[in-house]
Amino acid sequence: MSSFAKKWMRQKTRTGTVYRPVIDLLFNEKTSSNLYSFIVDSGADISLAPRQLAERVGLDWNNGKRVILTGISPKPECTLEGRIHKVSALVPDLAFELTLPVCFANGDAPYLIGREGFFDEFDITLDKTRRRTIFRKMRAPRG
Repeated sequence: MSSFAKKWMRQKTRTGTVYRPVIDLLFNEKTSSNLYSFIVDSGADISLAPRQLAERVGLDWNNGKRVILTGISPKPECTLEGRIHKVSALVPDLAFELTLPVCFANGDAPYLIGREGFFDEFDITLDKTRRRTIFRKMRAPRG
């Protein structure tokens, strides 16, 4: 079974410093390939990224499945429109390509890796004490 460990990313916030579990994914864009750090979010059903990434990888944002994104507030002014597309990305640490659904948000959105399509491929251990995540590639997807 292939595996690798990834250190958590240090980020400054208004309330102090936080460490977040991340994974780097490589996307083939129209003119090049670029690496993006996604926060590993076991609470997210599917992955999330800004609309600009959809356009950079050659997707027509309008052709995706329309969704309205809400957070902790149900207020209409706190919602974003998104489109769900299937997209391929490479996990460079394992030279492993996967296809997963990503909701591309029309607005300010973080890069998040959710459960659908990603957690099906890996056993994931979040090690807060060592500030690292261990990703173990499963031999076959769980059914």
